[in-house]
Amino acid sequence: MNEYVFNSTGPDAIYLANINIFFPVLFSLELFKNGWPEHKFGSQTVLQNDADWYRQMYESGLTGNRLHIAARKSARENLSGRIQKILRYATVMADENDVKALLNSGVVTYKTRKKARRTAKPAQS
Repeated sequence: MNEYVFNSTGPDAIYLANINIFFPVLFSLELFKNGWPEHKFGSQTVLQNDADWYRQMYESGLTGNRLHIAARKSARENLSGRIQKILRYATVMADENDVKALLNSGVVTYKTRKKARRTAKPAQS
């Protein structure tokens, strides 16, 4: 099965930059404008509030406060999980133009899953 993956690796500053690219692209998609299931993924304001919360915890965590660092980690995990759910939904429901827009954003990549080899490799002598 094929899937789309959000680039969530790297330091928090890069992750924040990727979030700032991803959400405007998402909000401009035809899929988001027509028939978006807000009860599953949240509305634009809910998604923007999650991104803003992560941004606040990122800025607060720069001081070294352990509580803010823990909150930043939690906010990043929450946001990453929400984005992966959105991308799984887009895999099934998005049309070709929406998929192209996501892939052209540079923060979403196309990943193919390869089947695992079930037979043992012959031993070489």
